Amino acid sequence: MRRGTIGLLLILAAARAAAQEPAPLFQPEKQYSFKLKLDALWREEWTADIFDAAGRFRNEDRWRLRALPRVEIGLDKVTLGVGGDFNWSSDKNYLPSQAIIRDNYRSRDARVDLAFARWQVSNGVRLEGGRFEMPGALTEMLWDRDLRPQGGALTLEARDEGARPRLGLTLLAARGSHVFDDGGVGLLLASGAGFFGAGEHGRVELRGSFLKFTGVEKLEPRIRRQNSRLGGLVFQDYDVLDAIARFRRDGAVPLQVVADLSWNFGAGKTARAAGEAPRKNRRGLWLAAVLGSTRTARFRGEYTFARVDKDATVAAYATDDFFWSTGWLGHRGDLGIKVTDNIAFHMVGQLQRFKDSARIEERDHWVKRYRYEIRLSY
Repeated sequence: MRRGTIGLLLILAAARAAAQEPAPLFQPEKQYSFKLKLDALWREEWTADIFDAAGRFRNEDRWRLRALPRVEIGLDKVTLGVGGDFNWSSDKNYLPSQAIIRDNYRSRDARVDLAFARWQVSNGVRLEGGRFEMPGALTEMLWDRDLRPQGGALTLEARDEGARPRLGLTLLAARGSHVFDDGGVGLLLASGAGFFGAGEHGRVELRGSFLKFTGVEKLEPRIRRQNSRLGGLVFQDYDVLDAIARFRRDGAVPLQVVADLSWNFGAGKTARAAGEAPRKNRRGLWLAAVLGSTRTARFRGEYTFARVDKDATVAAYATDDFFWSTGWLGHRGDLGIKVTDNIAFHMVGQLQRFKDSARIEERDHWVKRYRYEIRLSY
């Protein structure tokens, strides 16, 4: 008992002495930051020669105003972010009478766009959860840039001596990520990338991704859009393998070239369940080239060609800029002009056709889309 008492007194004395010792001269300071960001868009758009359900041609025009304010607070290695999405458009794209909602936004809306926590565990490990931007560097053929995955993601990176990425791996699990009610459709993503030098200012990125969508049968019929139906069944199996090659060159006139090829290996399951042979319309091709920049240069030009089969991916999550989400072939040209350091003016022209339409007379018919945009990024 006496020895225990003496030992306890010695421990207390040591703890008191340690508490009275001066703090180290060089303590690492915690890093705090506060960022307020704003992206805004004004768009006026005309779509010509739409082939409607009655077999007649019609034109549509509309304007749209969008604001995306965002706040990020950095607490050492943790970043907390929240952002809003405010839309006002001349049309009303979510009326109960509409059979299909072609857009990935509500034309009259104020909603939470981002709400996330990001933890930079180390230089090569990052965790994030909540509702955040897609970290997998996919093209719009598979994931519209206006949508946010809702779930969690792990990113692993290896960098070279110049702090540029060499290897990367992203694992993601998300559910209920659409603007409209998607019934809790899930997405599992694994994406790996390698980065290689190409000359003094060039870099090549080779990326392979696997996307598995689950619960597709829960999708609201109006946002299923252009996917097939076989024997009364909606295509439900989407196991998509995606390969992307990107070349980037920095300098006075930046250049970027992108080639994206995807293949839905799961499409055959639904066909077999309906007693039919697997179909061939399950591939997608996206080619793009960008010359210049509206941030570091005065002008920016972009050309995109895409051919997306009807069941290449889940149509609800693909880009909404090409009128049809899947089953189409088309071209897009975009000329951007830098007005100020934070404002750019863009003129965009598109030409596309619904190559997989159920109506044979529509498959060779070209629809034209024109628009101008004023984009602000601050």
